[in-house]
Amino acid sequence: MKKSHFLTFLLCLLLLTGCSGDGGGMSSDTSAPPPAASVSEPVPEGDIAPVNEELPSPEAPLQAADIDAMPAGSILTQEELSAVGMDELFHYKQIPDEVFARMEGVSFGEGCTTNRADLRYVRVLHVGFDGETHIGELVCHYTLADDMVSIFRELYNNGYPIEKMLLVDEYGGDDELSMQDNNTSCFNFRPVSGSSSLSNHAYGRAIDINPLYNPYVTSSGYQPANAGDYVERSEDSPYQIHENDLCYQLFTERGYTWGGSWNSVKDYQHFEKG
Repeated sequence: MKKSHFLTFLLCLLLLTGCSGDGGGMSSDTSAPPPAASVSEPVPEGDIAPVNEELPSPEAPLQAADIDAMPAGSILTQEELSAVGMDELFHYKQIPDEVFARMEGVSFGEGCTTNRADLRYVRVLHVGFDGETHIGELVCHYTLADDMVSIFRELYNNGYPIEKMLLVDEYGGDDELSMQDNNTSCFNFRPVSGSSSLSNHAYGRAIDINPLYNPYVTSSGYQPANAGDYVERSEDSPYQIHENDLCYQLFTERGYTWGGSWNSVKDYQHFEKG
């Protein structure tokens, strides 16, 4: 074989060997590449729907019973008053057990001769010295209950100021403490001050209005003990009861006696009806 033919043969042999080998650089892999792993795009956080989220239930409208459940002395907003209506907030009823539990052993003390069945629990509104509307409460004889609702409704409508109206039981049944705090109250089974005779308060037939500013005055002193600045009377005071006062007019026109008209003593806070 000629030398040139031999070299040509070797070159072809080398080329054939390189094309069929696994490691040759001339090898070309024509198979398709494996598919790329699928990656989900993240969902924006704001677009993710909440799972099992409960929608808030609409708020129930305010009822008179909701206000009845509030303690006396609570302040009511104009929105609350409008939602319920005035007529629902001036009323009376037989003494509920939860109220009598506050009274028993205190204003309704041991030996009380007034029957629980003869008393009524009264709820009204009054304008406080702060100008706000407050819930007031008192206990009176059943024959006076209609009067109390009507009178205090009229006082409220006219903006007549009454600082507090809580059961005297909030003061441990202590009339002096109640008066010192200028608390308006009615029933309390007790004697007349300085006497062994029962007061008309013991029957729920008397009420004391703004007692700090309208003290009980005798020749030997006055009550409550902190009322010294109010013993002398002046019609200029917005809290002192006198004969031109709306409170005086409303009670006396319904047959009540005013303690400010008594001769031996003056009880300016006091109205009673036998």
